[in-house]
Amino acid sequence: MTVKIAVIGGGSSMFVPGLVRRLIEIPCFDGAELRLMDIDDRRLAVMENLATELAAAEGRKLAVTSTTDRLSALRGVDFVISAISVGGMAAWANDIEVPARYGVFMHIADSIGPGGIFRALRNTPVVAAVAREAAEVAPGALLLNYTNPASVNAMAMAGYPVRSASLCSCSPMPFNRQWLADMAGVAPEDVVVPLRVGGINHCTGILSFKLRDGTDAMPLVRASAGNDVIRWAIDTFGVVPYCWEHWIEFFPQLQRLEGSYSARAQGLAMRHGRHIYDMDTQLARAELWEEVADRWSKDPGHHDLAQLPHGPEDEGIVVAEVMQSVIEDRAEHFIVNVRNGALVPNLPPGAVVEVPAVVDGEGIHPIGIGELPKGLAAVLSHHALVQELTAEAALNGDVGALRQAMTADPLLSATLEPPELEALMAALLQVNAPYLPQFEKEGRRGS
Repeated sequence: MTVKIAVIGGGSSMFVPGLVRRLIEIPCFDGAELRLMDIDDRRLAVMENLATELAAAEGRKLAVTSTTDRLSALRGVDFVISAISVGGMAAWANDIEVPARYGVFMHIADSIGPGGIFRALRNTPVVAAVAREAAEVAPGALLLNYTNPASVNAMAMAGYPVRSASLCSCSPMPFNRQWLADMAGVAPEDVVVPLRVGGINHCTGILSFKLRDGTDAMPLVRASAGNDVIRWAIDTFGVVPYCWEHWIEFFPQLQRLEGSYSARAQGLAMRHGRHIYDMDTQLARAELWEEVADRWSKDPGHHDLAQLPHGPEDEGIVVAEVMQSVIEDRAEHFIVNVRNGALVPNLPPGAVVEVPAVVDGEGIHPIGIGELPKGLAAVLSHHALVQELTAEAALNGDVGALRQAMTADPLLSATLEPPELEALMAALLQVNAPYLPQFEKEGRRGS
């Protein structure tokens, strides 16, 4: 059987080269069909040429095609990967800079807060459309989403009769023996995986961590921790945060500007050694990848995987391994983002939770992890309900739900009075107007 894979956002020079590397390296994808779909046909051509050349150089049969027609890309596939970013880095810059004018600062701004909310307004309707179309033309497919915000997008996908989950480049860390061993200051062979892990995307923690001899590794991690956030999370909630850089955005008391703001927030120093993401740096990284791909596509010389640079998130992108576990019925463990139900009993049933799952020939089987520490559950329950409001606003163009989401967001509610919040909402709606057709109905945009 030929494995058919569609990548929505297939012109991405950040995501596609690393994916192609793994498809070439893993034997079960020999003979697979890779369909790259994007709205940018120039970038698509570059990625198609790169993937085709690499597969040929490594002696792999990987049939690569590209299209700007999403329905055509999806028809009859086995797997769909969503990796889009509506508005690109210019929109991300606005997510940082517009709130900064109102005194609201976040160092990443891609999953919660005003940046995460407006990223969802841009991306979630597209991800929902992918899920709806996949259910129609590829009803047996497994839809794996890497588009942020992962939680809101997973809520949207769950509304359609297609198997789906959100993945995250942070998620493999708690199953990485070497990373865990370094955290605890022990040998990798002393670590037992999988661990009990749970939370919501970008604020998930290791809930229990014992070594092979039964020793509790939590005190070891605390003693070895290289930053105060990890120690604080262990002392406060009894959990080890992974991707702690994202964690701190969920707690307004940890989001404090160190640098002096004048006209540009990007690059400014924040507490805990963080700096606000700078799109110039992000663009330079993307342009480097695109330059490599473009140069290789035009150069008739020999290129192979050994010459392909490694991206910063290569190790975190495990979608090829997830697909392999389905194809080969491996029953391996991964960490996924799915609707809660009762997987985490003290989070809302409608929340999207990040939990371990067994992935086999039948698909993804999330594992219930029991209750979170009550204080952490209180914080995450609040965020989950804001995410539900955000999904409602994104899918329906509902400015009332948007107003409620922004009012209830912890950072905004701690920072802005109602007239200030209303002005920020109007400003963000205006600057995002080209990407928010759902708010054009009945004059809703900026109302």
